[in-house]
Amino acid sequence: MFKPGNTIKLLRIPFSFFLLPLFLFAYSQAETVMHHQALFSFLIIHLLIYPASNGYNSYIDRDEESIGGLEKPPAPTIHLFYLTLFLDIAATFLALIFVNTLFAGCLVLYIAASRAYSSRQIRLKKYPVIGFLTVVIFQGAFTYYMSIAGISGNALVLNPENIYVLLGCSFQIAGAYPLTQVYQHRQDLKDGITTLSYKLGYIGTFLFTALMFALCNVFYYLYFTSRDLGMIFYIIQVFFVPIVVYFGYWFYLVKKDTGQANFRNTMRMNWIAAICMNSCFIVLIIINRNPLSYLAAIETAVPDYAYSQESLTAFYLKSTDDLTNKRKIRIVAGKTGIDTRYSVIPDFDKEPEEYTFFNKTASLLPEPSLTQRMQLYQQHATKLSKAAIEKIGGFEDIKKDITHLITVTCTGLFAPGLDVELMRELDLNPTIQRSSVNFMGCNAAIIALKNADAICKSEPDAKVLIVCTELCSIHFQKQYNDDYLLSNLIFGDGAASVLVTSKPAGNYLHHVKINSFNSMILHNGYSDMAWRLSETGFIMNLSSYVPDLIRKNIKPMLQSVGLKPDDYNHWAVHPGGKRIVDDFAAALELDKCFLAPTYNVLKNYGNMSSPTVLFVLKEVLEKAKLENRGNKLFAAAFGPGLSIETMQMQYV
Repeated sequence: MFKPGNTIKLLRIPFSFFLLPLFLFAYSQAETVMHHQALFSFLIIHLLIYPASNGYNSYIDRDEESIGGLEKPPAPTIHLFYLTLFLDIAATFLALIFVNTLFAGCLVLYIAASRAYSSRQIRLKKYPVIGFLTVVIFQGAFTYYMSIAGISGNALVLNPENIYVLLGCSFQIAGAYPLTQVYQHRQDLKDGITTLSYKLGYIGTFLFTALMFALCNVFYYLYFTSRDLGMIFYIIQVFFVPIVVYFGYWFYLVKKDTGQANFRNTMRMNWIAAICMNSCFIVLIIINRNPLSYLAAIETAVPDYAYSQESLTAFYLKSTDDLTNKRKIRIVAGKTGIDTRYSVIPDFDKEPEEYTFFNKTASLLPEPSLTQRMQLYQQHATKLSKAAIEKIGGFEDIKKDITHLITVTCTGLFAPGLDVELMRELDLNPTIQRSSVNFMGCNAAIIALKNADAICKSEPDAKVLIVCTELCSIHFQKQYNDDYLLSNLIFGDGAASVLVTSKPAGNYLHHVKINSFNSMILHNGYSDMAWRLSETGFIMNLSSYVPDLIRKNIKPMLQSVGLKPDDYNHWAVHPGGKRIVDDFAAALELDKCFLAPTYNVLKNYGNMSSPTVLFVLKEVLEKAKLENRGNKLFAAAFGPGLSIETMQMQYV
């Protein structure tokens, strides 16, 4: 007679509590958590897949004695088989709809392994080693991998540290599984099954379990120490203490009386282990689930006027009749590594009588005043900023959700400022929080990103829009000393927008998680890079000693905060000048191929001050490959002071 209650009982749903630790562990270690996918993954695994596996095993084995979670199992019926089939199909479809195809594929493999383990036709469980390995692999490493796929939406990168954790998970199951068989020797033999526990004997099973848990701890230690999280390993050991104590006590009882290797003591061991380990991994979730921030989008814009370096050099040459000055201009121009720069000024390839901004004389005298330059800045800065922002994918749909706006500039000021102008032009929410990073030079973008990172980590729904806009060319000066030569021949105009979010977002191949920032002021370079106001515009001091200062200090700076260049696969370095980039690479012993995006941006745009590093980072992110997931990224920029700002990210 069909009894629905008995059929449900044979699914042994409460037994999922004993199998929960690895899912919680995976959740605590996932680089990215897609919360709705994680919830569905949890429900699918623990309420559908595990019960279906239990039910199918009970249907095939038709146990008459105690089994895991049931001291007196009822007799199964064909309805149990149909129910397990339904649960497996439902789990797969729900995974495809609500989680992802990778997770669904893992479920199918898990179901196949579970069926092969129990099925009378294949019956892997009757072989002591093969059956043991099937459980150890699929309930250990594979379950962790499958859980990560469901929780994060990505495949686990099989780098050394993740190999350690997978091995640790499998050895954890390898220690637990033989103990669940220790009271079933007679029943298993009756069914033609020779388990590893039977082969080992009662005492051997306990010794084997101790060895497996020791190996589990070795690999967990390697995993956490390789991630500089050794303290987490010791926290886990605290939670393992009750497990070890009861295990030792039970072993003592079994040595005196093998009858103590019974169902009730086994279940007591299971409950203690599950409670301790689930509690442990919940604590890890609390510890590790710190607020995060993600770089969701970078877009760029340049003015309409593109000039070859030859045209810009010719313009500069026309401004002087001094042969020495002309020679110096040609020498410096030939070493910049720049082909093209952009400007809001239409004059640079015209004859003097056609000039619209500069005085209509070859000598450029009198030079435009600061007032004229600021008027030009106000005329073009908002337009260029808006162009960069509106390139962000789906901006019209997401702009209502923007919570903060940060504007960055060092080439012009007016009030109401660029932030207010953009809010009006873009029809942004009038209540969003605004701030500006002004006059901080070429590394201001990283400073703005640092602020956005702090905002996202303190406000779980934050979406921070940053725009860096610089019109460097409006400060062209008719001067010929070394500082002016360099600034006149390398700076151009451009804008870059960035969207930073507190949750994974964006259309890049991988999510880009912001990890950390570092900063250093080199006081001995105080006057080597400076930016000052004058009656005829902003005056740039850019000493030829800047590359030397960066070369001598960048490696010690990284070492002082424990950063190793070898840990980073992708580099976005501000191209302050060709020699700066060359010396940066030499100081860190980097192959210049790592800095190809930096050289490309320098060649095609010149130095645009604050947005430049974002142009570089955009190129880096757009060239990401599938196999790059898990790789770390490093960004660096240099500004007045002399200041160095760095940013560390990771593909997740």
